[in-house]
Amino acid sequence: MVPIDDVLADKMLIKNLPLDFHEILVLVDRVIVQHDSEENKQRMADSVNLAFQEAEGECIILANEKQILFNNRFELDGIEFLEPNPQLFNYNNSYGCCRTCEGYGKIMGIDEDRVIPDKSISVFDGAVTCWRGEKSNEFLITLLTNAHKVDFPVHTPYKELSKKDKNILWKGSEHFQGIDGFFKMLEEQLYKIQNRVLLARYRGRTNCPECEGTRLRKEASYVKIADVTVGQLLDIPIDELFVFFKNLQPTDHDKQIASRILLEINNRLSVMMDVGLGYLTLNRISNTLSGGETQRINLTRTLGSNLTNSMYILDEPSVGLHPRDTARLVKVLKNLRDLGNTVIVVEHEEEVIKNADYLVDMGPGAGIHGGEVVFAGPYKDIFTMAEGSLTTKYMNGRMAIPVPEFRRKATNRIELSNASLHNLKDITVIIPLNAFTVISGVSGSGKLPLSEISCFQH
Repeated sequence: MVPIDDVLADKMLIKNLPLDFHEILVLVDRVIVQHDSEENKQRMADSVNLAFQEAEGECIILANEKQILFNNRFELDGIEFLEPNPQLFNYNNSYGCCRTCEGYGKIMGIDEDRVIPDKSISVFDGAVTCWRGEKSNEFLITLLTNAHKVDFPVHTPYKELSKKDKNILWKGSEHFQGIDGFFKMLEEQLYKIQNRVLLARYRGRTNCPECEGTRLRKEASYVKIADVTVGQLLDIPIDELFVFFKNLQPTDHDKQIASRILLEINNRLSVMMDVGLGYLTLNRISNTLSGGETQRINLTRTLGSNLTNSMYILDEPSVGLHPRDTARLVKVLKNLRDLGNTVIVVEHEEEVIKNADYLVDMGPGAGIHGGEVVFAGPYKDIFTMAEGSLTTKYMNGRMAIPVPEFRRKATNRIELSNASLHNLKDITVIIPLNAFTVISGVSGSGKLPLSEISCFQH
């Protein structure tokens, strides 16, 4: 039986009914249950499908004078949920992005870095700068007086607080108002010029309170994988995410559905691990990546597929990579070759040249002096068959770039204490000034943010 709403009754089927009726049930089929009859089962299935279709997802079965209500919507406890689809988990799509930040993950609000610029000190020592005033100090005193009631550690440095503790500090509790409560009070008294100035001082781009920076709409968090939401998975480092999916034990039914998806996920994560990106998170913003990290991500996108009998042409894929990462790149290229593909690489990096199955050396010089095949064959033969090649001379050590005999002495220096930005993890470093200074390290070690901080301080 299917319920028919009063609109349908009004328009088409039923006349002269009282205006206060709520629901009319329409009989779809009567069936005598025969357990061994396939035809009987098929008839019941067809009738149930018809009831769901006509009643927009609802069906009532009357068995032994007992009514049983069914619906095929994503609904529970009176709440109707969105049906999961790929767009729901895509913050670049208008359907799946957060309604507050529109998929950016950031909004204009109270900036945590401005409120708490020095995260190495505790709340007791004055980490919350907006509470240092004569009047606003009351918020701090109230928190310190009642902190024991919610077990909040007032002497622990802010950077060491757990997510729960930070939430108490910002949201407050029944015993005291948090940082959000302080700024809400200011917003309620915007007629005071000092409140408007104070709010402007601490405003900036901050995590969206609706999605907490995941950029996905709230409904996406209702779907979980082994009790973990997609948004939480985006914030897990790739090496930990790889272990999570490797240890995932779906049921036989789920395994049958997700087998291909899990294969692709594990392959892509494996390639990212192979090129040394295991410390990144999938939610990392692209403009915070170093040049080498960006290059390796582009390689992952290209090399992470399972194509076979294809030809890949890569133009200097080692640009921006540290020599340690070059070895990982070679491993990925060889795996791609072993799948049955042809991989052509244009390169100057010696480590890549050494691992080539077949080497073609172009020259003899650059620009108008080039354009000839100087050597073609296995790598080991280039030393005997192309002794005059520039490539050969630099690889066997006959030619080299000499180290300067004289270096300028530094006359000043700048010291950075407890530097933290992107991949920098609370480091202290001394950089000489008035000299040619090079910051070196593996790709993604924090060279660029360190130089940015240095320029700002200088």
